[in-house]
Amino acid sequence: IHELFEEQVERTPEEIAIVFETGQATYRELNARANQLASYLKTRGVGPEALIGVCVERSLEMVVALLGILKAGGAYVPLDPAYPAERLRFMLEDANGQLLLTQQRLLKLIPKGLAEVVCLDSDWSEISRESEANPAKIATPENLAYVIYTSGSTGKPKGVAIEHRSAAALLAWARGVFSQEELAGVLASTSICFDLSVFELFVPLSCGGKVILAVDVLQILNWASSNDVRLI
Repeated sequence: IHELFEEQVERTPEEIAIVFETGQATYRELNARANQLASYLKTRGVGPEALIGVCVERSLEMVVALLGILKAGGAYVPLDPAYPAERLRFMLEDANGQLLLTQQRLLKLIPKGLAEVVCLDSDWSEISRESEANPAKIATPENLAYVIYTSGSTGKPKGVAIEHRSAAALLAWARGVFSQEELAGVLASTSICFDLSVFELFVPLSCGGKVILAVDVLQILNWASSNDVRLI
């Protein structure tokens, strides 16, 4: 997945890759930050099949976290900060992840002692010392890209493991079905704990589109108004 993004960075480095509530980032800027995180994670022993928890609010840091984990060769395990503490604890214990990426303001919500914690905001001064260059390619199509947990409505939540080749097939399908114009700007309002988020984030980032990152779908109304955009 991340290699498709890197190829697009080479084609359109100065185009806007993501728009969020407090600003925007170009393909080059997003890639550089993700590379710094990937290099940092590799120094912490992250590699293929390593499961890394991601418990962050919807922000640029969230997208940097996902790309950084993938670039390091690991697989991300999304954890919604809004989940009850019991569900977060179960998922962390069940995944037995190597690290957990979060934000300083969310530490009080995270069960203690289940994973080493890296705060993407307060620890960024250390992370930013790492290289902005693309790391060596170590993930294979058969390696895990992410693990998403089911709702658990019929029992305990179960982790569904998805390999890179399956996610890459989704991206290829989407680029064949939707036009470049249709993918020029894609609203990303779905929690990363659901598969639809893979489409919303990685399809546009693999074909030169713009991710319009929103907390929820209602936020797009305010965004459209402030940016003089007409919704159809």
